[in-house]
Amino acid sequence: MPLRMRKGALTTQMPLVSRRSFVRSIAAVGGGLALGFNVPFGERGTRAANPREITAWVVIEPDDTVIVRIARSEMGQGSFTALPMLVAEELECEWSKVRAEFAAPEENLRRNRIWGDMATGASRAIRGSQEYLRKAGATAREMLIAAAAARWNVPAGECTAANSVITHAPSGRQVRFGAVAAEAAKIVPPTKVPLKDPKDWKLIGTPRNRLEIADKVTGKPIFAADVRVPNMLHAAIIQSPVFQATLKAVDETGARAIKGVREVIKLSDAVAVVADSWWQAKKAADALKVTWNEGQSSRVSSDSIKALLREGLSATDAVVGRKDGDVEAGLGAAVKRVEAEYYAPFLNHATLEPQNCTAHVTDEKVEIWVPTQNGEASLLAAAEAAQMPPETVVVHKMMCGGAFGRRGVPQDFVRQAVAIAKQSGRPVKLLWTREQDMQHDYYRPVAMAKLTAGLDAAGKPLAWHVRLAGQSILISLMPSRLKNGHDLEFLNGFTEEMVYEVPNYLADYAMRNTHVPVGFWR
Repeated sequence: MPLRMRKGALTTQMPLVSRRSFVRSIAAVGGGLALGFNVPFGERGTRAANPREITAWVVIEPDDTVIVRIARSEMGQGSFTALPMLVAEELECEWSKVRAEFAAPEENLRRNRIWGDMATGASRAIRGSQEYLRKAGATAREMLIAAAAARWNVPAGECTAANSVITHAPSGRQVRFGAVAAEAAKIVPPTKVPLKDPKDWKLIGTPRNRLEIADKVTGKPIFAADVRVPNMLHAAIIQSPVFQATLKAVDETGARAIKGVREVIKLSDAVAVVADSWWQAKKAADALKVTWNEGQSSRVSSDSIKALLREGLSATDAVVGRKDGDVEAGLGAAVKRVEAEYYAPFLNHATLEPQNCTAHVTDEKVEIWVPTQNGEASLLAAAEAAQMPPETVVVHKMMCGGAFGRRGVPQDFVRQAVAIAKQSGRPVKLLWTREQDMQHDYYRPVAMAKLTAGLDAAGKPLAWHVRLAGQSILISLMPSRLKNGHDLEFLNGFTEEMVYEVPNYLADYAMRNTHVPVGFWR
């Protein structure tokens, strides 16, 4: 369990990493859209203290248990099983001996990002990891074979591995992985290793029981919402009903009268109640009388947002994503003209497990237990909220009860939990209500589209104009990915991916941003 594995992960040998350099290093992966780093063997990082760590990805115990470390997150999509399968296929270990554990984000930082990219999103957990994880398995296999060959004083080329056993073909001698793991860990990893031809795969592509399902169906506390730590308190939070509003005043009288309430903590845009139990905290939060500085945002409505978008459908400031031929000429020559308008509202992620995080802040360390799509982003958010160096943060990465993009950026629930725990002085679990979760998401952006097409006498399209108007995700969460200030990713599906043959085609986008926070949505 992560609660046990990560204790004492920080050591006095930790290299100093500046906050700025760390921010730069994960900026590209904040939304979970970056490709995995090519770090198959872990040679970029320091060696671990574990004498049975063959590579950063593979630890083999004396009883032949193979622990495969997972840099990605498990959100219900099966990566906690599929990723170890990639390693085990090339390692030639017995699948029944395989276990998985999350690689610790703070260890990734300490060891020069030995596991590379820890973000999980855009369906890249498998396809973005498969090559280097297969190489990690093959590398560990070759190191085990080399250790066995050295023990027998025979050429490594005379030895093979299968089902966690190394065999010397000429003599028939055999040794199990666990018996030579400590020796293999001392061998310098080879720079090149052979990978199997897909036709020789025995594990990849076969149905296997998922490694974490037994724990899920038996109710073991593997989700962050189930975390219990000694001396822990619980927090419920009230956030402004208007986005971008700030806290004005709080009448705590009703909340303070409820049994078990320890304190009321004021944040810039929220109020949290800390109590002995979550239900006490929730009832006390409901009893708060809070007023807000709502500003101009309080005047925005669904109708005013629609009007803003509709204006964008005919505006002249649209940026062109793709242009083929002459759309106006094609429309002029058309026998029939067709127009249609489409509207997509803000959509909530609605994860089964509401947003939550358990945090403990001391003068020396920040510790969090969190369901996250990006352990490094959680680490950085905790460091910023506590105003402490990233090197002081320990992240216990838990199973996610759904994510769909919500638990990648901006890590608001982590920042809140750390801020509350810092003021409380004790471990605090923050758990949002379902109402707070629905009202304070980073939504899939609102959008309108206007499609105008011109058809010839046979009904084939001569011209097609697609105009989109909507809110940009990148401008608020990833401005570095804008192109000359424009969000061309809003046109995904209408640019290079548009496969219909239309001689005159135009796809453009009018950015129309609101005060409502938006984010990536699966």
